[in-house]
Amino acid sequence: MAGTASSDVLLDVLVFVLPVAVLLTLLLLLSRRRRRARSPAPVHAVATPTRVAVEPDRRPVIESVEVITGKIERAIANGEKASLAGLYLDLAHANERLSNGDARMSALRSAAGYGALHGPPSAHASARLALGEAAHQAGDLTSACEQWQMARAAFLESGDTEQHDRVETRMRENGCPTDWVLTDF
Repeated sequence: MAGTASSDVLLDVLVFVLPVAVLLTLLLLLSRRRRRARSPAPVHAVATPTRVAVEPDRRPVIESVEVITGKIERAIANGEKASLAGLYLDLAHANERLSNGDARMSALRSAAGYGALHGPPSAHASARLALGEAAHQAGDLTSACEQWQMARAAFLESGDTEQHDRVETRMRENGCPTDWVLTDF
């Protein structure tokens, strides 16, 4: 009888202590994250701006914006949806070379959308990565993290584990939420 009573007491204590311990752990993690976000950037990071550690796929641009736009129109007319993501990536690169930022971003969004719907995963990943880097450069870390997460998944889907790992490292360096934070609660 005494053994049953003590196990009941132990169970009652665990039922109370376990949720409290989980809550305290979450609060500790949240305060650490906020402290890290408020801490100033290292001087060397401000003094020496560097190019992004993860580079989007850079295919050489041979054709003009007009030629690529014509190919996109023909692909749409012929229902060749699988080729659209790559063509929009080419268009984004061409607009980047012309320093046309708005047209570049529009083309990247189209590449990401068509890549997500119709493939290939590598084009989808490259577009998401470029969108993430653009958001990061604009100071929008939330959007950058979201784009990087989609890029990471698309790189994994395409079998490019090296790029997947690079994007994951980039996310961790910037304090982006990891999958367990997004799915376990």
